[in-house]
Amino acid sequence: MTEMAEAGKSDLLELTNEQLNHYTAGFSEENFLGQTMFGMLFRGKIINVPEVGQTKEVIVKIWKNQKSLYIDGIDKCSRLKDEVRVLQQPRMRSHPNLVNLIGYSDQEEPLGVVYDLNPRDILQNLLVQDDFGWLQRIKVALGFARLLEFLTDNGAEYLVRKIDATQVMIDQDYNPLLFEFVPLSDGVVSDMSTLWKRRLRGAVLRQSSNAGSETCLDCDVYGYGVILLSLIAKRVADKERPGETSVDLWAREAYMPKKSFFSRKPQGSLVNATFENDPNFDERDGPKITDLAMRCIQWDKRPNMKEVVQCLEGLHVAKDHSEALAFNS
Repeated sequence: MTEMAEAGKSDLLELTNEQLNHYTAGFSEENFLGQTMFGMLFRGKIINVPEVGQTKEVIVKIWKNQKSLYIDGIDKCSRLKDEVRVLQQPRMRSHPNLVNLIGYSDQEEPLGVVYDLNPRDILQNLLVQDDFGWLQRIKVALGFARLLEFLTDNGAEYLVRKIDATQVMIDQDYNPLLFEFVPLSDGVVSDMSTLWKRRLRGAVLRQSSNAGSETCLDCDVYGYGVILLSLIAKRVADKERPGETSVDLWAREAYMPKKSFFSRKPQGSLVNATFENDPNFDERDGPKITDLAMRCIQWDKRPNMKEVVQCLEGLHVAKDHSEALAFNS
């Protein structure tokens, strides 16, 4: 058994690069979902799975040779091993908004992991789509907020650096699932380097494309705020001009229009006008959810994730559709 298997659980599949290649039809463009923080994501199929006697839809994530902009000095094998350890912790395995790891390949390039998941898409790819309705967006917002509350609950301090919509998968029932974990901390990965622990415990990158790499204690809240703004405003940053078109920068300009000093009043709602015709949209929720998102990206006195969840659960749409928005419904 490999070191990776010892680090994880014996029920994980120890896979080869050949198998990953086969699952994804040669890492084909047709199966390509998007870039991850450290590599690439593909849809895949495992044919004739013994346990179920049929084809299983999966997601394959591979690590590429690239210098990370977010974590320096951590090699790919260490990232993969740490992810396996994180996802195999009993507390983590039981959470419905974390992906289910079923196998890994760590013996040859490209290194990769396989998740038991047949998603709609990465959240980033869905944000501007018209058929991604208001109720589904609130379900994603609430589900992801509950996950972040869970990760930081009871002093666990599982902080995630660089939270954005490219790290979240949306399943067929519009449940959000976090699939990019290596920057998680604290206590799960027992042999992380001292440097990495020091970077992640209590001080992590502030999430803002126009703020630089400033450290803070609540970057997860900031990153969540940007995702929430993207969900309600149907807005994403231009890949060619990310700094100029960042959602948080746009929101500050739109929410606090630059007029005269005495007439600078916040716009009540940043919810995209197309949702006004959505049968599940309640106009009273517009200003409330906008205010919540803006408080998440303010420079100080941000709400914690428990407060974020409570605010979302207090929306009229959440009260009217409590069953549909139940945990992992």
